[in-house]
Amino acid sequence: MRPVALVTGISGVLGSAVVPAMAQSFDIVALTGRRPIDLPYRQVGIDLRAPQLGLDSPAFKELAQQADVIVHLAGNVRYTASADDLHAVNEGGAAEMVALAETAGCPLIYASTAFAGRHTQAAREDSVGAVCSSRPSAYHRSKAAADERIRSCTQPWSIVRPSIIMGDSPDGAMPELQNMHRIMMFVASGLPAIFGRPEQRVDMVPRDHVAAAVAALARLAVEGAPLPREHWATAGPSALTVAEWVDVLGASATAAGLPFRRPALLDPFTTELTAYPQWETVRRSVRRALGNLYVSALALGDGESFPASALPEGHRVPGIDRGAARSLFANDMAWLLRKHVVPGPRKHEHATGPSPVA
Repeated sequence: MRPVALVTGISGVLGSAVVPAMAQSFDIVALTGRRPIDLPYRQVGIDLRAPQLGLDSPAFKELAQQADVIVHLAGNVRYTASADDLHAVNEGGAAEMVALAETAGCPLIYASTAFAGRHTQAAREDSVGAVCSSRPSAYHRSKAAADERIRSCTQPWSIVRPSIIMGDSPDGAMPELQNMHRIMMFVASGLPAIFGRPEQRVDMVPRDHVAAAVAALARLAVEGAPLPREHWATAGPSALTVAEWVDVLGASATAAGLPFRRPALLDPFTTELTAYPQWETVRRSVRRALGNLYVSALALGDGESFPASALPEGHRVPGIDRGAARSLFANDMAWLLRKHVVPGPRKHEHATGPSPVA
């Protein structure tokens, strides 16, 4: 009889890759929102904000009795969400999943973020004021609080820390656009300057690499093997610097026929958003996009690389060296340009800011 995995977030960017990776070894029970989703797994509707996931006590205990491992991937990832909403879903949901694991007496695998410690930039984020509502630090703080909930679990647990998730390694494909994709297209549109220090790391990891790591940890868990407290699903020391990231992005944009010119790099820690060149002539929509770029650059930190974890023999997932980091990002950019650039020539106008995403 195959082990049963209770999995949240299976329709998300990461979950939609994790579940196929796990389906060969597990019977999947999908813990979904109140609306069923069109996937071939048994589904149980839950509410991450509610005590006992919105289930009555008998239903909660019955669900727990089925579990051999719990994989918690769901959460609120919106940089524009309020701090209250983020904590209600991310921290509150983690607490309820801990309660479920303890009732089940089974291991818990939780997908957090490599950026959970990057919330000290909140004051500089707030300097953008009403120009931009994006506040990555609020999301990162909610994930750090969720991590603390997971650490309180009395059952075996492991926190997976992916960096920026890019498209699948073979071709860069992604089920939906992410914040980083919008930044990539905005930069490719021909800006005279962007925010970022040359030495800052843009750590990006393919979706399928992270999915393989989560599936491997779930298998380790049901085998009774010791679980790593943290698994860093990152490029680590091989992550591209901002300068290298711009190199690859520019080469991809030029190959696609976009009028790319290499932008100047503005230090987000010493430069105010409103010091952007010709700020007074920039349209409101472009100001919002520049604000998003600015706060995202703050979250990259000071250039120190993340750790990168390895799994035991027999559960290994592909590593990322410097060459792979470049080629994987090039794949990601090529897919984005191929799928989401509006056909036809575009002329960049600094005051209007083209919108090349379809």
